[in-house]
Amino acid sequence: MVEQSKSLVKGISLQKRVSSETLANHVVAYLRDLIASQGMRPGARLPSEASISASLGISRPIVREALRTLAATGLIEMAVGKRATVSALGAGVLQNIIENAVLTGQADVWHVMEMRRGIEISMVALAAERCTAKRAAELSAIVSQMADKILSVKEYTALDMRFHFALAEASDNPLYLMLVEACRQIFQTSMVIGIERWAETPELGRVQQIHEAIMAAILAGDPVAASQAMTQHFDNAIRVMFGSRPVHERASSEVAG
Repeated sequence: MVEQSKSLVKGISLQKRVSSETLANHVVAYLRDLIASQGMRPGARLPSEASISASLGISRPIVREALRTLAATGLIEMAVGKRATVSALGAGVLQNIIENAVLTGQADVWHVMEMRRGIEISMVALAAERCTAKRAAELSAIVSQMADKILSVKEYTALDMRFHFALAEASDNPLYLMLVEACRQIFQTSMVIGIERWAETPELGRVQQIHEAIMAAILAGDPVAASQAMTQHFDNAIRVMFGSRPVHERASSEVAG
C-alpha cells in the first residue's frame, strides 16, 4: 500500500512537471510568433509578464520560465525590474556550443580548421566583391603591421585575428562576423599552433606572403583569386599542423588552452 502511494505521488509530480513544460513551450511559441508577426527588432520591448499571463490565461511563473528559455537561446534579454527586450545578433550561444564540443572531446583542432577553411574561403570571396575603400585601407594596414611582427607569435596572431574579423566585416554579411566571433578563442588557439609550427620550418615567410596575396586579390576585387589564396592558406596550415597523421592521432588536447 505504501509503495502504491509513493508511485501515485511520483506519477502526479511527473504529470505536473510535464504539464508545466508543455505550457512553457506554448508561451515560447506564442512569443516567437509575436516577435515575427509584429516585426520586432533588437531593443523592442516584449509585453510585460502580467500582460502575457492575462492574454494566455497562464500563470506568471510559467511565463517567466518561457522568457528564461528564450533568453537562453539569445533571442531576448532580461533584466530585473524591466520588460524583456529583443536581443541584437550575438555569438554567445553558438560560442558555447562550439567550445563545449571541444571541451568534451567531441571536436578537436582538425575539425576547427576544416570548419574555418569552409567558412573563410566563401567569406573572402564576398569580401573581395563588397569591400569598401575604407575597409580595404584597414585590411592593408593590418597586413603591413603583420609583416613587422612575423617573429612575435603573440603579436602576429593578434593581428591575424584582427585581419579575419576585418574580412568578416568586409563580407557585409553579419552571420560571418557572428561565426568568427563565436569561434574567436578556438580560432586564435589554432592560429598560435599554426604559426608556432611554421616557425619550426624555413618557410615562415610564406605565411605573410599568403596574407599579402589575399589582400592583393581583395584590392583587385577578384573573388576567385581571393578564394584561391585563402584555400592555399588553409591547406598549407593544415599540412604544417597535421601532416599526414591519421585522424585518431589528432589530439584534441591541443585546443585545451
